[in-house]
Amino acid sequence: MSAVSASPAAPGSGRGVPADPVRALQHALYRAARADPGRRFHALYDKVRRRDVLWRAWVMVRSNNGAPGIDKITLAAVEEYGVTRLLDELASELEEGRYRPMPARRVYIPKPGVRGEQRPLSIPPVRDRIVQAAVKIVLEPVFEADFLPCSFGFRPRLSGHDALQVLVDECSRGRRWVVETDIASCFSAIPHERLMEAVEERICDQPVLKLLRMMLRAGVMEEGQVRREAAGTPQGGVFSPVMCNVYLHRLDRAWDDRDGVLCRYADDRVPRTLREVAV
Repeated sequence: MSAVSASPAAPGSGRGVPADPVRALQHALYRAARADPGRRFHALYDKVRRRDVLWRAWVMVRSNNGAPGIDKITLAAVEEYGVTRLLDELASELEEGRYRPMPARRVYIPKPGVRGEQRPLSIPPVRDRIVQAAVKIVLEPVFEADFLPCSFGFRPRLSGHDALQVLVDECSRGRRWVVETDIASCFSAIPHERLMEAVEERICDQPVLKLLRMMLRAGVMEEGQVRREAAGTPQGGVFSPVMCNVYLHRLDRAWDDRDGVLCRYADDRVPRTLREVAV
């Protein structure tokens, strides 16, 4: 097995109207970004609030079967209220500039592989998860066109198995040493301004940038208190993994000219696979 190139799947084959307009939109954005690495996209907000994009976002949120946010509205309650009705309301709020995300509910879950330690998890309300998913649907193809082959975490059609295959391949080429690193509290430490600078390398659509800033500053509620900080993209938010990759893409580019092979899975890195490295 070898690592594969990540890109949104092509729209339906054949002539005429594509079978999946949302997939066709993603593919068009990816191709445009790939064709012009210096292009900054300025007409994306209207795509975020498209009814078909919001519906696809709802399907993504519903399939994850997550818990309710601070408003205590469950997925079942949304279905009882009417999914189309809610999506129409969100589309109107976005179109009229009235949309405001609520703080996420902060919970703590056991940290995998570390006994006794917990990590924070942020659970936005269902309505905010839908908007985040819509943003992800539209923005992810643009940034996917830039991401380097060394990045494997939270990307379409890539997995930890693909990252592991890189190490196997490098070992077969004669490399014997591996140094593994981890960025401590990566999601909660990403500075908002630096993150937005990275986003703005590709996006100049002001309503989209404003929406992203609102999402980042929505904060979290813990023990009845709302906390809003100048750093962090909430772990548990739908769009957070993409934002993490956008920020760490700068690290990937900085490493690209160095000796050795970088293999990154989200904030876990194997930065050097060299023949002679002191561990």
